[in-house]
Amino acid sequence: MKKFASIILSLAMILSITACDKSGNSSDVSSDGSSGMSDVGGENSGGNGENSGGEDNPNMLSNPVKKTEDGDIDMEAALAYETDFEALKKSLSEREVDLSQPVSLNARNNPETMKVWKFLKEGYGKQIITAQQQMDHRATFEDKVYYDAVEDIPAMKGYDFIFVTGINPNRGDIDAALKWATESNGLVTFTWHWNVPRDIDDPNSGVAFYGPEYSESDEKTRNFDPLKASTPGTKEYEVAVHDMDLVASYLQELEAAGVTVLWRPFHEASGSWFWWGIQPGDREAIKAGTYETYQRLWYMMYDRFENYHKLSNLIWIWNGQTKLCEVDPNTYDIAGTDVYPNNDDHSPQTKKYEELKGMTYEGKMLALTECGNIPDPQQCIDEGVMWLYFMPWYGDFIYEPSSPGSSIPKCDLFGTPHPNPERLSVEMLKEYFGNPAIISWKDLPEFCGERNTPEPILVWEATRQPHS
Repeated sequence: MKKFASIILSLAMILSITACDKSGNSSDVSSDGSSGMSDVGGENSGGNGENSGGEDNPNMLSNPVKKTEDGDIDMEAALAYETDFEALKKSLSEREVDLSQPVSLNARNNPETMKVWKFLKEGYGKQIITAQQQMDHRATFEDKVYYDAVEDIPAMKGYDFIFVTGINPNRGDIDAALKWATESNGLVTFTWHWNVPRDIDDPNSGVAFYGPEYSESDEKTRNFDPLKASTPGTKEYEVAVHDMDLVASYLQELEAAGVTVLWRPFHEASGSWFWWGIQPGDREAIKAGTYETYQRLWYMMYDRFENYHKLSNLIWIWNGQTKLCEVDPNTYDIAGTDVYPNNDDHSPQTKKYEELKGMTYEGKMLALTECGNIPDPQQCIDEGVMWLYFMPWYGDFIYEPSSPGSSIPKCDLFGTPHPNPERLSVEMLKEYFGNPAIISWKDLPEFCGERNTPEPILVWEATRQPHS
């Protein structure tokens, strides 16, 4: 996402990253186990140590991630658990697929997660939930565009674990998600642009998640083997275990606060732009009809989160986008696809819907997990393309930039950003949000208490000049 990279740079983020191109040209895509048995999928399961401040919280139902005194992951404990892939897959295949329940057996015992689950299931096919990917959670310019037009905002916000690893990690998105969910009572989804070392033997080589950054002329930028990330005894595996458990600890914080996460790891695996995605030269994977690198990573994460840490606040989203990345239906609740059409294309993306449906276990919920444009809800209804939710990307996918390619919005004298006229208008937002099938923030049921208007909206609203 070139636009993604430019926004990150403009926000003075210090990680060295470049994302896949989602510049608006039409393209095909931007581009369980188990059983409740504590040892299914690996060894040494059960209580796995202490997590500062977590073990006494009655809302944290999972096993606290064990950490060192300085707050890092206790790698001795973490590496003691290994996924038995064959045992895990056998357990999954022998289990009946129950579409009425989350695939996570732990989630079924979490009342807060089940409230969200019930809401999703009961509304699926009848309503479409609005969502918005976030980046600068302090300014939330996208929210201001929506609120200025319709006095409302999307029901769900998308966050990212992209900045929890690297040279100077930060937890800004975790804190923003906590605030949004607990104070404004909104829904939360997370993805992970997973930064790993460019050179596994050189800690100073920098990090990246974008696949092509491993194919530059300097051979040292390519010394990270994705398949080894799920192979015990390798340096890549230690990185993967550390980072997975770190993310698990943040998910536990959300769990302790009663926050359910629609969890979308390893997204857009159908392409080669991410290191976990299918690479152009991987002919063996295509010939075999499966992509082992992706599948092993998926099963490893699912096993660690479900059977080892026993996280209870996750609703799993599979975003592999190709049969080559197919995983057991007992490891995901929702199948998603990401679509970035031409600027003026607000169609329901019926072809993509049918393609996704064709590669997904029958009856699973389908979502437009990323999109360049908001689909016309009435067209969705007319064509029977009832996505569970749609989530447009941030920045100039929503607001008009101050200059071409800028991450800073063009604002009026009252500090109000407006819709990017190449993609949206106030009239379109009013029409879309006015459709009875659309679920906005104000339409959400009261999952966990009073719904407070986000603070950035309150501050800005005091000075804005509303549309007539």
